[in-house]
Amino acid sequence: MVEPEIVKLVVMMAKENPSWGYTRIQGVLSNLGHSVGRSTVARILDDHGIEPAPRRRGGMSWTTFLKAHWGVDCGC
Repeated sequence: MVEPEIVKLVVMMAKENPSWGYTRIQGVLSNLGHSVGRSTVARILDDHGIEPAPRRRGGMSWTTFLKAHWGVDCGC
């Protein structure tokens, strides 16, 4: 059983740092004095419906951005 404090930290780190993967979160927890396995981090995120880092990044690609803004008059 993982302590609720660890679960909160993992979820918070993942949401606030969408580019951080399991290993990065595990490393930060280790620096804070918490010994948690990479698979435990993965399970916690999965349990909370949080995707792995590459799919969690959010935002839009440059291609999508440019297509959405193509031809917009900037008033320059």
